[in-house]
Parts: sequence; structure tokens; C-alpha cells
Amino acid sequence: MENYLEYIDAYFQRMLDPEEIKRFEQKITEDKEFADEVAFYLSAKQSLKAEGDREKKEWFRQLLAQQKPVINIDRNRLARKVWLYRVSAAAAVIICVFLAWSMFFSKPASPQQMAESYINENFKTLSIKMGEKDSLQEGLRLYNEGQYDSALQQFESMIQRDTGNYKVKNYLGIIYLRLGNYDKALQYFKQFEDDTLYANPSQFNQALTLLKRNMPGDKQKAKELLEHVRDQDLDGKEIALKLLDKW
Repeated sequence: MENYLEYIDAYFQRMLDPEEIKRFEQKITEDKEFADEVAFYLSAKQSLKAEGDREKKEWFRQLLAQQKPVINIDRNRLARKVWLYRVSAAAAVIICVFLAWSMFFSKPASPQQMAESYINENFKTLSIKMGEKDSLQEGLRLYNEGQYDSALQQFESMIQRDTGNYKVKNYLGIIYLRLGNYDKALQYFKQFEDDTLYANPSQFNQALTLLKRNMPGDKQKAKELLEHVRDQDLDGKEIALKLLDKW
């Protein structure tokens, strides 16, 4: 799901799977900006319908005002009128849609919107190693198939056997982030933030989670984490720079 308008339209067109529908409806209650976008979408859609209805009524009114039976109207003339009406109505709809899209995309993306986009694009599926069959790969397979509860059980069982496995902690954090359990996601991401790793996404993922949770103080804390990622050249620096530009 990558921009809001397509995501919202997919929901109302019944194109989302049950898990995505659940996250969509939860997001409306948790994210005021997203709720405003949904309200805008519905308002624009209603306006387009009202405009179409008004055009139809006006055309039929003019037709009846000619004071002669429709059956006596020249067929070619009537066909031209119908064609002109359809072209005019289509043009009106196109203009309204264009204006709605322009208004939507002219709004500068907020850090929260950018974080949402990044999560949807990069955490929708996780990389697996083809040909390998072990507990880790099985957990990733379950995640990629949308079986989040089963993936959680798999990874939590692994972390009990190997409490220092930072990869499993990171995967657990990502799953809880996708499920909207931000406190639990932060709990796992924080567990390996001080580990000496070649690529450590802990602080970057914490920042994403805080931007998603969006509670008082979360945005400022996320900014501090992103600044640390930037200054220490940590994993996620490139995206961190783009997010910081939005403050």
C-alpha cells in the first residue's frame, strides 16, 4: 500500500484482505491525519456524485422544455445531445478528480506519512533465503503469507531458546509494528540498540515506531533518534535524512 488515496480507495472498493481491513480501521481511530484523508476522500466522492446527478436533472429538464414528444425528435439530433451530455459530464468528473488529486498531493508529506509509506513498502514482506528450511526461514515465510500470529509464535519460541539473537528480536519488533502494537515493538527494538553490529536498525526502527504511535513526545523522541542515526552513520541513515527534512 504505498500512497494514501490508493490505499483508501482500495478499502472502499473491497480490495483489501481481512488483515489489511483490520489495520485500516484501526488506523482511522489512531491517526488523526489519516482520518482526515479518509474524510476528504468520502467528501470528494460525494461531490462527484452530486455533480453528476445535477447534470442529469438539468439535461432532462431542458429536454422536456422543448414542448414536443420525445418520439418526434430527430434521432440524429437526439444522439448528438446525448453524446454532448456524456462528454460534458465526463469532463466535469475528470476536472473534479484532477482537482481532488491536486489538493491531495500538493500537501507536503509529514514525517508520519513518510514513515507510514516506508513501513508499507519495506515491511510488507521480509527477505528469505531460497532453499533453506530452518526455524528462522519458516517464521519469515509465515510473515510473508500474512500469518502474523503464527510468525509471532515461531519467533518468540526461537528467542526463548536464544535470547541474544538480534535478528529475531528485530523481526518480532517489525511484526508488532505491523500489527499496531507499538509498545511491544519498541520493547523488542530497544533490546539490541547497544549491540555492536555491522548494520543495526534498532534506533531507526524505533523512530519509525514512535512516528506511527504518535503519542505526546513521540515525534520529538523520533527526531532525536533519527539525528543519532544520521550523526553516527547508522543503518537507515538515507531515509533518516529525508525524514528530518520534514521537520
